Amino acid sequence: MRVRPLLLVVVVVVIAAAIAFAFVKRDREAPAAAPTQPAAIELAPEDVATITAGDIDNTLALTGTLNAIQQTTLTAQVEGKIASVEVRPGAQVTSGQILARFDTANLQRQVAVAQAQLEKSRELLDYNRKLAKRNADLLAQNFISKNAFDNTQSQLQTALADERASMAQLGVAQQAVENGTVRAPFTGTLAQRLVEPGQHVGINSQLFTLVDLTELELVAAVPSTRIADVRVGQAVDFNVEGYRRAFSGTIIRINPTVDETSKTISIYIRVPNTDGELRSGLFAKGTVLVEGRKGVPSLPLAAVHGDGSAAYVLAIEAGKLVRRPVQVGATDLRRGQAEIVSGPAVGSKVLASNIALTAGTAVKLPTARQGN
Repeated sequence: MRVRPLLLVVVVVVIAAAIAFAFVKRDREAPAAAPTQPAAIELAPEDVATITAGDIDNTLALTGTLNAIQQTTLTAQVEGKIASVEVRPGAQVTSGQILARFDTANLQRQVAVAQAQLEKSRELLDYNRKLAKRNADLLAQNFISKNAFDNTQSQLQTALADERASMAQLGVAQQAVENGTVRAPFTGTLAQRLVEPGQHVGINSQLFTLVDLTELELVAAVPSTRIADVRVGQAVDFNVEGYRRAFSGTIIRINPTVDETSKTISIYIRVPNTDGELRSGLFAKGTVLVEGRKGVPSLPLAAVHGDGSAAYVLAIEAGKLVRRPVQVGATDLRRGQAEIVSGPAVGSKVLASNIALTAGTAVKLPTARQGN
């Protein structure tokens, strides 16, 4: 009688194992569920651009630095102590205005010595002229020899040379006194003051930096591959950080050589600045209008990815983003447009912004809003 309960337990275990095996087998043989498709991303109106045909300006981007055309560093022409300094940085000065004075007491004494030497030389010259005239008369009467007369003439020439040397020495001394007063060589703005009263400076020591801001020059580098688009006389529009308005200038010179390191060519743009609003050393970004194009396919520059032969757009085709190569022609930096020489046709819609989407992404065009 005790065997029957044990047999019953064994039967129950066998049945449970059979049921579990059947479920496992069914799960293994069941087909895999199809992966769920990601939902399409609905684009905003500003994310979509349409390639259209129209007019576009071909422009060239430039960057460079503004420099004063007339700028100089004044140096000491004499050695000595600075007696006074009349101006400070930022001051407007006129041509000939006194900027500083040296203590010229020693220089004045040198002038006095040179004047005395000149007077002595002239007295000696006057004596030798009279002697030469008298000896000429005596020679005519055969009262002196030819050798004696020649000696007199030699003394006269020496006296003449001494007078010229004394005059030159006086001129040098007087010029040194004049150089002891430092004057502005042109009208401009004082950029640097490098000396103070009481300071002893040597010859060629730097004293001041003076700039004329009424006319500046923008020096910009152009890629050698685009130099054919640039010519003297072209207008340039540019902006300077910190200024709320645009400025303009004219290309006046083009460097004849290419920089071997950067493969660029420097161009020089004259910038009128009569009001002194701009400053030397400022960084500028600008554009040159190369030519206008009529009726060409174009789209926003932001829609073009990559550059050169690797340029492409993300076209919206059949609800997906598709990478399409494009050849870019003219670029209108002022309007932010690019000419499409080859690529999707006019009327094609492309991704217009730099949002983080890639080719193959499912997208939906913006839903047209109905008026209330």
